Amino acid sequence: MNPLPPEIWKLAAAYPDYRAGVTRHEEDFDEAYAHPGLHPEDFEILRKLPPLRILAIGEDWCPDVFNTLPVWARITEMLPRWDLRVLARDANPDVMAHFLWKDDAKRIPVYAFYNEAGRLQVWWSGRGATAEEGLAELLAGRGYGELDHEEQKRIGGLFEESYRLVYRRTNFEEILHLLGAFFHLP
Repeated sequence: MNPLPPEIWKLAAAYPDYRAGVTRHEEDFDEAYAHPGLHPEDFEILRKLPPLRILAIGEDWCPDVFNTLPVWARITEMLPRWDLRVLARDANPDVMAHFLWKDDAKRIPVYAFYNEAGRLQVWWSGRGATAEEGLAELLAGRGYGELDHEEQKRIGGLFEESYRLVYRRTNFEEILHLLGAFFHLP
């Protein structure tokens, strides 16, 4: 969606308002917010970027959302003139249609980075390559829907633990690399 229509930005919720409406995985959102896995040198890099507005699209049931959205909330709190707004994917199919992955997949989260004038700079969706590989390894060629309930719980627990320990950070690094490449940072 380029440029970002002002009415879409106004429709999107500030993170505290979005978080107040979360009905699933509240503890996971709060844990990721409390422990975002950010380092001081991350902010040295981020401060080299121009102020950005981040339009996030997600749903509270998605591990990729509740493990990464609070990280971006913390970042925008620390960076003056940066702003984060959140839309629910399922309630905003017209907006999601602009960020489809591989033509038709509605992968979330979406993080669309806009400049202050509302021009799209870069966007990222889904989960990072390391998390994708880790999930594929856990599933061992099976679809999640093919697993019985106990196996879904086991794999879900292992995946969420890996998110806390590794993937939250690697997803952030992947997005940071994308931003750095777009803005030609050394």
